[in-house]
Amino acid sequence: MADWEQNYAPFQQAKTPKPHSKKPVSKKLRTIDNPTDDLKRVQKRILRRLLVPVKLPDYFYGGVPKRSVGSHATAHLGATTIIKMDIESYYPNTTARHIYKVWNKVLGCSPEVAGLLTKLTTCNFYLPQGAPTSPALANLNLSSFYDPIVKNCVDLGITTTVWVDDLTFSGARAREIIEPARQVFAANGYKLSRKKLEILGPRDAKGVTGPRLGHGSLRASEQNMRDIRAGIFNLRSGRFTTRGMAKDFQSLQGKVAYVRSICPADAEDAEVALSEIHSRNPGLLPKSR
Repeated sequence: MADWEQNYAPFQQAKTPKPHSKKPVSKKLRTIDNPTDDLKRVQKRILRRLLVPVKLPDYFYGGVPKRSVGSHATAHLGATTIIKMDIESYYPNTTARHIYKVWNKVLGCSPEVAGLLTKLTTCNFYLPQGAPTSPALANLNLSSFYDPIVKNCVDLGITTTVWVDDLTFSGARAREIIEPARQVFAANGYKLSRKKLEILGPRDAKGVTGPRLGHGSLRASEQNMRDIRAGIFNLRSGRFTTRGMAKDFQSLQGKVAYVRSICPADAEDAEVALSEIHSRNPGLLPKSR
């Protein structure tokens, strides 16, 4: 049995059905590599002591403390053209060699220490899903070869941001970065997904990792608002999933809180509706201890 097999218990995860969404649930399963509790404790220490203190460039947002989907989207407010790209299977295609380079070349660990840390933070020679260290290592790996893209963006007057494996570029000449970015990623062992390439022009509605770019401010996405309206209708009609009305109510409450964090005005009507539903069904929320 390989070392990684003793320390990981992989499982397949389907997307959780949203009780308030009309969109069909994807049947695609995602593999969660799932480190054991003992390994996870070690990885949390590595994250806290070695990775969290490392300062990442300002254009990194996903998995970075004190940076949110809101601050990420705000970076592109006012843009007439936005290009969105996705790194194909980023975690599985990030190899132990990539991670060794992060520990050795980027963070300056000796070859022996870098080798040990690579073993502790990879699974079957790739970056594992579900490991506490993986988001930070994914960012550091990407930052190790992203500079040529940043330089191109500066020359072209383009704003670039990164949310884990999602790349966003905005500016009048944003289309010109597509091919140079593809070449940089190819040179480092990655592909940019052609299916997920989005080119949003002046007349297109623009969303960045969830929030919608309004006129000078962020707005909740139309999908978020449709889901919330559907959820409120279902609760008022006595329709709920097998999880039960209380769980569906709490799920919807969390979605409304997210909308409030993006645009308080977008959440107002939903908050009033939830308050009315709760007043008629006080048992929907757990009792505070």
